[in-house]
Amino acid sequence: MVTVAEYLKKVDEVIKKGPFQDNWESLSAFQIPSWYRKGRFGLFIHWGVYALPATESEWYPRQMYLKGTKSWFHRIKTYGKNADYRQIVEQFNPTAFDADEWVELFEKSGAKYIMPVAEHHDGVKMYKSELNRWNMADLTPHRDFLAELHEACDRHGLGFFCSNHRAEHFFFLNGARANCPDSEVAKGLYPDLYGPAALPASGKPSDFENCEPSEDWCRDWLASACEMVDRLRPRAVYFDWWINKPQFKPYLKKFLAYYYNRGVEWNEEVAVFYKVGSVMKGCAIFDVERGQIEDVSPVLWQTDTSIAKNSWGYTEGNRFKTPYKILTNLIDVVSKNGCYMLNVGPKSDGTICEEEKDVLLSIGKWLADNGEAIYDALPYDVWYEGKKKKAGSFNENLKYGKKDYRFTYKTGAIYIFLMSETPHKTNAVNALRAASEGGIRYTIQNVEVLGHPGKISWTQDEKAFRFTLDDSLLNTHLPLCVKVSVD
Repeated sequence: MVTVAEYLKKVDEVIKKGPFQDNWESLSAFQIPSWYRKGRFGLFIHWGVYALPATESEWYPRQMYLKGTKSWFHRIKTYGKNADYRQIVEQFNPTAFDADEWVELFEKSGAKYIMPVAEHHDGVKMYKSELNRWNMADLTPHRDFLAELHEACDRHGLGFFCSNHRAEHFFFLNGARANCPDSEVAKGLYPDLYGPAALPASGKPSDFENCEPSEDWCRDWLASACEMVDRLRPRAVYFDWWINKPQFKPYLKKFLAYYYNRGVEWNEEVAVFYKVGSVMKGCAIFDVERGQIEDVSPVLWQTDTSIAKNSWGYTEGNRFKTPYKILTNLIDVVSKNGCYMLNVGPKSDGTICEEEKDVLLSIGKWLADNGEAIYDALPYDVWYEGKKKKAGSFNENLKYGKKDYRFTYKTGAIYIFLMSETPHKTNAVNALRAASEGGIRYTIQNVEVLGHPGKISWTQDEKAFRFTLDDSLLNTHLPLCVKVSVD
């Protein structure tokens, strides 16, 4: 085992020798990787011990200690009145996990990169660690699941990212301290698994936003995050919201400098995703959870969301979005210069449920026809007509009508996405009317519906660009994309 102090000494040495230093001025030299814009679409993967109870959400480890929750009653009924999370951790044994099988499915979905959770709020590492014994490579004999997944990605040509949610582990299991006096947390047992389980001054577990992470915890977080990138060598790293606490800021700067310097050593373009103002603008990539920005951004950004409406991890009660809902969300994001990270929640045995498989395959089939308007595409001068969404997290639902359009662009082509699930037969797009301002003066050479050759007729005048769809296209129930080739 390695101590936190020993690892932090290594961190300081790498920063001292590298071109990136732990201050915003130096970190602002960060450049968004070229492969990121080209890819546009990737998969988040929430898979861990929390999939074993398959109840409520991936927050089961926390909820199981909170009185009155579904997870509280599930714990008592399934594992016993005085059961602790450690007992569930030790039962996790995904014998059906097959990295190549996962990656073959992900490849068929059209995703260009994947981002498994390396460590969630529960504090269990899904990869080999020398800092903490509660890692799956030591708990499940001779299986380093994320190393296997990375190797499979390399074989199939998918980018490998990972996410780290350890910051929140500081408070995550504090319900056991408040509500369960006979728990291992309350007795001070297995602190390397349960973490501080800190309660705020109010003593209320739900008041966790008022917890203040200690210096020791911030040091632990930094060492853990740096070991993760050394072990897994991801092309990108995602952090959840709690790193915006001011106590993390100097340690976050150190992580960025360390990771960016490692990228230079590896001759690899790397990136970090952050939320809610955690990182200075221009020093990493901004992410919005289950939400949007309101208009086109001049720089790339990201949204992350899930196939399941109610959970990121697998539960037996998951409710799933339709491919149409996901694809219109993807299109809306890309039209505003965003990238889209869609989450999958595999079962505890290592398999992916049929509902999510079907969604992924439907998305992949659609992208096979329409991907040229998504991958490496840019926002057009006008990115939308019709309704648009308001900015903010947890704000991704919008009911599109027959006059709602989104646009992307590549040299020589403008792409029009019809956002309605049941499009009009006749359409008029103002943005592509023949006009010097508020329209186009390009010469239109060809118009086609991607994936459906010969299914469209069109005209253009000073009021609108109009096109008529073949009747066979009016009940596709997935977004159509019209390619307008111009000179």
